[in-house]
Amino acid sequence: MDHNFPFFIQYGHHSGDFFMHVHKDFTELVIVMEGTAVHVVGEESYEIKKGDIFVIGSNTAHGFKDSKNFRLCNIMFRPELTFSQDFDIKKSKGFHALFVLEPYITKEYVFQSKLRLNFTEYEKVSAMIDEMMYEYKVRMDGWQEMLNSCFMRLIIYLSRIYKLPEKTDTYDLIYIANAISYIENHFIESITVKQLAEMAYLSERHFSRVFTNTYHISPMQYVIKLRLHYASLLLKNTSISITDISIQTGFNDSNYFARQFKKYYHCSPSEYRELQ
Repeated sequence: MDHNFPFFIQYGHHSGDFFMHVHKDFTELVIVMEGTAVHVVGEESYEIKKGDIFVIGSNTAHGFKDSKNFRLCNIMFRPELTFSQDFDIKKSKGFHALFVLEPYITKEYVFQSKLRLNFTEYEKVSAMIDEMMYEYKVRMDGWQEMLNSCFMRLIIYLSRIYKLPEKTDTYDLIYIANAISYIENHFIESITVKQLAEMAYLSERHFSRVFTNTYHISPMQYVIKLRLHYASLLLKNTSISITDISIQTGFNDSNYFARQFKKYYHCSPSEYRELQ
């Protein structure tokens, strides 16, 4: 794998058992192209078949057994490099459910993915994968940009078609994703942890723990981060006063806004504007 372009895609054919393995620094998107197998995650296992899609987070041991005519596509990537701050699909609950929450819940609780492609969806995804494989192998001029573009299309498509799972005893993934999607769409409004927890049908304490363990930041810190990023765009691209920007980005106190901005960007809002 090229360290300057940390991305890998391949088809895999397995006629027997595929031993447990871990990808230390990469998230793995797996698309089952043919056949059936038993997916083993930690001490648990469940059946998978053609059209199933799941995401495995880094440092999660998994493997396959009892495979029959089993063929899959593995795509390994670094989320922190792939999903930028301005990635619009992050407003989608399907994106958060599949690409952020599912890897965490699979690692902790062996969540069984609910994304199974129908015939039409499978054909579309298969065509996208073929295009990505071609770019990855042939490596013509601009292949990295083309591959990134193809991968973004795949991520967006899968996020759009993510199917709502039934209620589970451990977590209802989509309810948590609903709350996070709400943050992405309403971060300049007044938001409380109590409000978000109610959307996820969890206690405030439980919701905060799941959120922090998944995103490595508390819910309210996540809200502040989004507000500050939006403020940075307004500072860079408009002449709106700093006081008005603080109000437009959800900060009722301009002094608090200035303190938070300096804490995050290591300079004051006015200094940031001058540097642009």
